[in-house]
Amino acid sequence: MRRRSLGREPESSTYEHASQGFLVGLINRVLFRNGALVGLLRGNPRLLDSRPSKRPTPLSISTPLGTTPSLLSGFNSFLDHEHKPQTPGLEQSAEEFDLMLRNTPADVVPEVLMERREEYNEYLRKLESVRKDVVRRLNEVDERILAAVGERADIESRIAAIEGEARHEPAPPLSDRASVESEDVYEQDDVPRLRRLVHVFAGHYSGVTALDYDPVAGVVASGSLDTQVRVWDASGACKYVISGHSDIVRGVQFYERFLLTASNDSRIRMWDLSLLDSVQPVACAEPTTPPVTPTICRRVPPLDLCCESTFTGHGDAVTCFQARAGTLLSGSGDKTVREWDLATGQLRQAIDLTWATRDPSTSVRARRRGPACVARGTDGGDAGFVGALQFYECALATGTADGALRLWDLRTGQAHRQLFGHAQAVTSLQFDDRSVVTGSLDGTAVLWDLRMGRAVQSLEFGAPVTSVQLRRGLAPECWIAASDCMLHHYRSDSMQRVAYASDYGLLNDAHAPGAVVGRVYCQDGDTLLSGDSEGIVKLWKI
Repeated sequence: MRRRSLGREPESSTYEHASQGFLVGLINRVLFRNGALVGLLRGNPRLLDSRPSKRPTPLSISTPLGTTPSLLSGFNSFLDHEHKPQTPGLEQSAEEFDLMLRNTPADVVPEVLMERREEYNEYLRKLESVRKDVVRRLNEVDERILAAVGERADIESRIAAIEGEARHEPAPPLSDRASVESEDVYEQDDVPRLRRLVHVFAGHYSGVTALDYDPVAGVVASGSLDTQVRVWDASGACKYVISGHSDIVRGVQFYERFLLTASNDSRIRMWDLSLLDSVQPVACAEPTTPPVTPTICRRVPPLDLCCESTFTGHGDAVTCFQARAGTLLSGSGDKTVREWDLATGQLRQAIDLTWATRDPSTSVRARRRGPACVARGTDGGDAGFVGALQFYECALATGTADGALRLWDLRTGQAHRQLFGHAQAVTSLQFDDRSVVTGSLDGTAVLWDLRMGRAVQSLEFGAPVTSVQLRRGLAPECWIAASDCMLHHYRSDSMQRVAYASDYGLLNDAHAPGAVVGRVYCQDGDTLLSGDSEGIVKLWKI
């Protein structure tokens, strides 16, 4: 009987090296995907030059956990080992072990299996020890990132204050200075502000790209350029952190007991929120690993056990989606809109949008109006070939990179109306039974009348419009994010347009004062959500 391969190795370096190789690839996947951390470090030269001690250091597969390799070596190691199969750290594979058992006498097999089980138990204990160390280091990296973001915001605020003082007129007479605040804080102005700021959710270390709100459960979901999805409760505390995507998160939506998320990694994932407590019992704390039996040779991340379905089929980034009444529709950079069955996960139909954009009149309009957006959108997670969509029963509306608003019949998969009002890609849209509002990279938001099939009002902004929301009522009301630090509101009946400051007028506001608002969310009711470029989500009462 050949049992040499089952012998214990004299040293534990083999297990430690294998466990490090398994988890270091995961660390580097988080730190380096989409260049988010590198861009953050480059945006603050102090972190690269004058403060090397606070810089998060990536790990290398070939280097022990106690050392600190360079940034480049960790990135190269991640590239070299990302697609290699991860062995369990044992000398024999499962197939070789089964072959050996078939040639082993029956009376010795129980002893062999017990020895094999002990080897796996020892291996799992070492993995758990390394995992805890990695989680601790990741938490330290997150703290350093948040501290760096806060310091950068403080420096930018000081620069803005200095520039503002340089442009100020001569000081007013002493009799008029009673209402002037201290010169070392932000100047109070006459810009209108919303009545009440309920909560400030701070946790993302990059810009917010997606928002949703469940008023029944009282929870908020946000997606970000940092590839994370966070769920917040009514008290303003972070409840769950979902790191199930490897690229920019483009959309989040609550659906029954699930949370659907879409990303530039071409996937849509449906998470069962009722199961997240089993892997994250403490709010935003270190997740616990459920027991793993020795018969499992491939380690499954605990978070993946909470994923009910993964919708794969798109060939490029999923730039927009919507779930409703058992149906999921998604738009992608592969120039298709796909319809899925939420109950079974099956694909019902795929609508190719290229034929509609190849219409001669469409091509002429696109050439006259401006350049088209790339298929997967901008680096900030805006627009795309299918920049926005919404459906109700068999009616579908899409906004595409040629600036067109198209209305489709899902029963036939045909577009029955094309409306042109933008010079560049459409970034967002929303409709009700009478109106549609669209936003575009060309800096305009257009309100359309569905009954007449024409634009009713076009609002001009000085920067790309990245998010629009239509609040239903007697007359359409629009909330708009236009790449500035304001929350724009428009009423169609009175044609009144108001820009509210998003800093709430607080002196020395610690929550990213003057940050660019990139996303707004407002449905029926008096709740408004806003997400900015510094990763801050704010909940307002309007």
